[in-house]
Amino acid sequence: MTHASKRRGPLLAAVIATAAVLLAGGSWWLYRTHDTASKQPETTSAKPGRPLDLERVDWRNAVIPGGLCHHRGTIQLRGGTAINVSSTFDGPEPHMPQDVAATTDQVVYGDLTGDGRWEAALPVLCANHNSTAAGQRAMGIMVFDGSTGRLRHIGTLTSQQPHLGEPPNAVRVERITQGRITATEMFYGPQDVNCCPTGLADSSWHLVDGQLLAENSTVRITPSPAP
Repeated sequence: MTHASKRRGPLLAAVIATAAVLLAGGSWWLYRTHDTASKQPETTSAKPGRPLDLERVDWRNAVIPGGLCHHRGTIQLRGGTAINVSSTFDGPEPHMPQDVAATTDQVVYGDLTGDGRWEAALPVLCANHNSTAAGQRAMGIMVFDGSTGRLRHIGTLTSQQPHLGEPPNAVRVERITQGRITATEMFYGPQDVNCCPTGLADSSWHLVDGQLLAENSTVRITPSPAP
């Protein structure tokens, strides 16, 4: 095993665990995501005035905001990940660096702003550097617009349900329509193990004056109760 593969092992395990949660709903995801493999990647800094085709953006190597992972500044993804990113999260030690992973094969598209062009929702996970799934600190959906010719971050969706600790609740976008995003939340109860949240909620966010605001979250399945 190479040095690089040793470093990425815990992050890969965390990503696989999160992907398993996100995909637990079955094949429904197949018609909400879009195969971009046949398209040539488009840069995230096209000429001003020419809108980006977000389906052609190279999400695996995109620059994303650092706020979700408590990083000051932006984060450059390489191959869908960024390793040992500085952070103000406190983990086993103060200001614990984060390993960041974007689930780039699960980007969801839809016309949120009503301009006739699609926006994109990118799932992102933050975990303590070299940790297991228990060290996951934050999970969110970063929503982007490309109408100005550059990626513009509209906002980040995070769980509206109570957060019991680590790992974070998971959010899975179901649909993007004009002014609204609907999602399924998978959230933890006091009896749940790290891999398997048992609570489900139907949640929504709406776009108000350019900002994404939490609208509603209704529990569909109550998580396992405490003993």
